[in-house]
Amino acid sequence: MPERLDMEADVVVAGYGAAGAAAAITAHDNGASVILLEKMPYPGGNAGVAGGNMTFPRNPDKFREYLKVLCFNTTEPELIDTFVQGLLKIPDWFGKMGAELRKFAVPSASCSMFIPDITFPEVPGGEDVTVYCVKESEVATSPCGGARMIQVLTGQVQRRGIKVLLSTPAKELIQNDKREIVGVKAQSGDNEISIKAHRGVILTCGGFENNPSLKRDNLAPKTMLFSGNPGNTGDGIKMIQKVGAATWHMSTHLARCGLKVPEYEATFSPDYLAPGFIWVDRHGKRFINEGHVDVHLFGEILAEFDNHRFEYSRIPFYAIFDEEVRRKGPVCWGVSGPNVIVHKYKWSSDNSEEIKKGWIFRAKSLSELAKKISVDESVLENTITTYNRNCKEGRDPEFNRPKDVLRPIEGPPYYGLELWPTIINTQGGPRRDNESRVLDPDGNPIPRLYAAGEFGSIWGFKYQTSTNIPEALVYGQIAGKNAAASEPVRS
Repeated sequence: MPERLDMEADVVVAGYGAAGAAAAITAHDNGASVILLEKMPYPGGNAGVAGGNMTFPRNPDKFREYLKVLCFNTTEPELIDTFVQGLLKIPDWFGKMGAELRKFAVPSASCSMFIPDITFPEVPGGEDVTVYCVKESEVATSPCGGARMIQVLTGQVQRRGIKVLLSTPAKELIQNDKREIVGVKAQSGDNEISIKAHRGVILTCGGFENNPSLKRDNLAPKTMLFSGNPGNTGDGIKMIQKVGAATWHMSTHLARCGLKVPEYEATFSPDYLAPGFIWVDRHGKRFINEGHVDVHLFGEILAEFDNHRFEYSRIPFYAIFDEEVRRKGPVCWGVSGPNVIVHKYKWSSDNSEEIKKGWIFRAKSLSELAKKISVDESVLENTITTYNRNCKEGRDPEFNRPKDVLRPIEGPPYYGLELWPTIINTQGGPRRDNESRVLDPDGNPIPRLYAAGEFGSIWGFKYQTSTNIPEALVYGQIAGKNAAASEPVRS
């Protein structure tokens, strides 16, 4: 232990997102005093800017088997069992906090933001689910589902008088000679502070989506930008490695596509309110059914590597669209990531301002547009000609795009967006068991150390849409309960 202790509590939680709030609330309600640390000057983490969606099964047994298939033996079955059991209790848990859930619906105007209830319908067991989010109310007023959920959770943290230290990142775990985790060192302004944890430490400090070296070492594709919490730089990875913890699921991630502009660190997420658009790779060719792509799976879609050219042929790729799309409404969400929210950038209703800024390419001909986006002119013209002909025939033999979004690209003028794989969150971190205990490489729990949420998520292979947030809530509660139940450490 350090010679000087600045604070102490029964349980110290590092990371104030969905998992951290759930852990802190549960630990408090089980009789523990709690200190909740947060690196950023505001709470919420990735959950605060997410859709806040949660998938609930009507047949839990089938859904449990579906998730086990998706994990592909990367996660022990008992963790999936525990998750599904906890998942079913979430509506009542929110109800006790004065919040309700409502069914989630993708905005009907969107022609590209596809968020299916079931990500892999080919796998048996997942067909009978419903997706919910926190309902608007006096305690949940935000238009964003994730922000509404965080409003509910932060209100409960405040009501309980839990001590919260914002702008105070955890830096190092304190371990005694018995290998027990007995505290945390954190940075508060220019000072390092030491906080004793009498019963346990819970790490809910997010992933490494804003850490270029960790992304490069663990993820594909390698050219991955970010659109999440800028504070998620993998700080917890170093902390758990120093105390001998095992890591898992380091290559698993969720990614959208995004527009990167010099003025902002995070990317803007595209959306199209009319169907006159397609996507082409860096050589001007279509590569997918644009009307049926789960927004979470762009990392996989764009990871195709051309060994002959030795390049990612779809990075960057380009959205090509027409005047109707341009006039219909913003081609990017008004906000996309905490730093954009902080700056409160408002996208123009007809995209005119973004065209002036050079964020959107505008051209009087396909030849001119091809030059602006650096693709082969003849290839792009052939792509558009073929696509438009197929639209008029009412079919898409290349990629089977649905008829309701199969419309020709009319021009001139023509417009283009340069798009990149954009990470939402990573799933890797400390290996844990179904008690939220962090494990060493031999599978033994490191005493008094717990983890939950994105930091070492149970999703290790394929991801079922809208399960990250409920997984954070389920295992955050488990971590909080178990940490609070631990016997106080002996000095």
